[in-house]
Amino acid sequence: MAYKQHFIEWFSGQGLPSYWGTTTNCSATYSMADEVDGGLKVSTTGTSNNRNFYLHFNDKRQFSHTGSVAIFVIKPRLYRDDTTNWFAEVGIGQGKEGGKGHRFYAHSGSSYPNIQLSTYQSSSTFVDTGEPEGYKWYSVKIENKSSSCEMSLYGTLRATATSGLQTDSGMQPQVYCNRGTSGSLGSEAMECSFRYMECYNT
Repeated sequence: MAYKQHFIEWFSGQGLPSYWGTTTNCSATYSMADEVDGGLKVSTTGTSNNRNFYLHFNDKRQFSHTGSVAIFVIKPRLYRDDTTNWFAEVGIGQGKEGGKGHRFYAHSGSSYPNIQLSTYQSSSTFVDTGEPEGYKWYSVKIENKSSSCEMSLYGTLRATATSGLQTDSGMQPQVYCNRGTSGSLGSEAMECSFRYMECYNT
């Protein structure tokens, strides 16, 4: 049964394994980085507003919305001082392209100087972690429980949400990154790097 599955991805080797689904409106590149820390690096292409990319499991929803864990190590690049509406949402939820779910949320807007826990069923709830957003590696754990969702950073609990929780059954890994308007940035790409992801039911 799918609910017994335990998934681990190290983002190594020659390319992204075929069980991952990708969606993009800009021919984004998905490649293993030959550099220090390595992992998967995903980048937008083109300079138009709202270029974006997604990673998902092609709607194979193997994980419980009331008893599961997602652990991941990521490094989003948002250029927050020069851009508008650049964001990275990474976590676990129902859809292939955002929508319902529970996610790590980094945003370039001045209203979100810190990393947020975002939960969404029919409307969004944001819980501030107090951790400043920056171009660095984040170690994240999201734990879904029967009446709450918790997010830890670097092994320390930083946010708990009790509203906006997904109530529809079934979750899959979710990544949604958007390159909004460039501001003074010109043609720089929106990037997000991944070193590890693990999902399992509790």
